[in-house]
Amino acid sequence: MSDIPAGKNGRGDLETLSKDERHPAGAAAEAAAFSPICGRFIQKLAATPDKKKRLGILKACAKVRAPWVEELFWEALGDPCEGVRGYVFLELARKRTLDLGRALGRLGRPPWYARSAVLKLLGVHRAQAAIPKIEKALEGTANADIRRSAAEALGEIGGEEALGLLVGLKKDPNPYVRQAAEEAIRKASEVRFI
Repeated sequence: MSDIPAGKNGRGDLETLSKDERHPAGAAAEAAAFSPICGRFIQKLAATPDKKKRLGILKACAKVRAPWVEELFWEALGDPCEGVRGYVFLELARKRTLDLGRALGRLGRPPWYARSAVLKLLGVHRAQAAIPKIEKALEGTANADIRRSAAEALGEIGGEEALGLLVGLKKDPNPYVRQAAEEAIRKASEVRFI
């Protein structure tokens, strides 16, 4: 399944991506928007081409009990290496509570795979308060993986508001999104005892 919509020639052309789906020019340029320590780590990660070293840096940071670590991990979901992102995802999924503000802030920025991961994490944590932002993320994307991840998250979150969005996703042009929406509707419709 391609993450890039097909262009006129059948290949994924950069021109067919919305501005919202393009990878940012560089994490180091955006580091100024973060806390000073987090910004320095973002610059360090951006300047480290070896994925094993980036993973080592993140593992060392995971041992630190400070608010900037979660801030760093939300940004690390944009790492180009799937293995690094997988580690970061598991660390954020293990947390008892998430900084919903940081999660929703990350949801609004590329790359697409970071946005998909944020949606999945919102589902893992059953973040009911995130449903309006999930709806907004759905409205602004042509990326099928983001729509599929949103369907999965909404299925985990459940509730009437989530079901309403899932009914709309059942009509999605992409068969993978429709299938995820159908499964999510079944899951969201089940009675849960928490």
